[in-house]
Amino acid sequence: MAFIWTVLLLLQHLVLTHLFAVSGYSHHLNHSLLTDKAALLAFRKTLILDPNFRLANWVEAVDVCNFTGVRCDKHHHRIAQLNLSNYELTGPLSPIISNLTGLRVLNLVENYFFGLIPPELSSLRHLRHLQLDLNHLDGSLPESFALLSKLTLISLRGNNMKGELPPSFFSNCTSLENVDLSRNFFTGNIPEEIGNCPDLWTINLYNNQFTGELPVSLTNISFSLYNIDVEYNHLSGELPANIVGNLPSLSLLHLSYNHMVSHNNNTNLEPFFTALGNCTDLEELELAGMGLRGSLPSSIGQLSAKLFLLCCKKTRSMDQSLQI
Repeated sequence: MAFIWTVLLLLQHLVLTHLFAVSGYSHHLNHSLLTDKAALLAFRKTLILDPNFRLANWVEAVDVCNFTGVRCDKHHHRIAQLNLSNYELTGPLSPIISNLTGLRVLNLVENYFFGLIPPELSSLRHLRHLQLDLNHLDGSLPESFALLSKLTLISLRGNNMKGELPPSFFSNCTSLENVDLSRNFFTGNIPEEIGNCPDLWTINLYNNQFTGELPVSLTNISFSLYNIDVEYNHLSGELPANIVGNLPSLSLLHLSYNHMVSHNNNTNLEPFFTALGNCTDLEELELAGMGLRGSLPSSIGQLSAKLFLLCCKKTRSMDQSLQI
């Protein structure tokens, strides 16, 4: 009889232990969503204007997973996506968002957020997509963003960002596939470390104030790089024949309105166009506004059959030179 009681007590202990464990686990998961909800409610209070009342249901009585613009990960019981694109919200970009540590997508495109990008956002270690386009953000790209090692997309197009790009960002965020920093006021060189991102397929840096030459390290991503757009900067040096000749997947190359020159003191276009012959998928080539000179090379006939846009201006000089 004593043996039976011992067995029953042991079974009771195991059942109670399991129930407490499950209860504790459930409490932990609920606590995570409660923390996320508190962060969003605090974020809403920092807004100056929500003219269309898009966040009207961001209130305590509503389940946070039903908040407008929110998508939860039911498996991990966390907010996974925050998409407030084109809501016309006005206010500072509050660092309180950094409490949403399960966030994988943050999309605040086309609003009126202003001020600095909070370096605290580097706490979002699971973040894959960061889209802050078309706001009024200024200041520099936080160096702490080097901690966002899972980023595949960063897009800050059409803000008032300035300063140099931290090399550590490209050294550590090696999963990057899409970088769009266009229409800002970034300065300095394009970091050589950008070549540490083997899956990078599009680089949009147009309408900035970058100087120096295109980094040779771009040849490290030769089999994925599809688009390079660096128009309207202050880039210098020779047309990058040594780079484009090693980018067989390149389809879009926009270099217009920089300070580049052709080979041999701006007299010889042959090396560049010969190198472009290796870009068998090239569809767009823009070289306008740089005063390039040199005879139109016969190798232009070897360019990709897919090429449908060649942006340049030819002179009427007797030697058939090309001024672009």
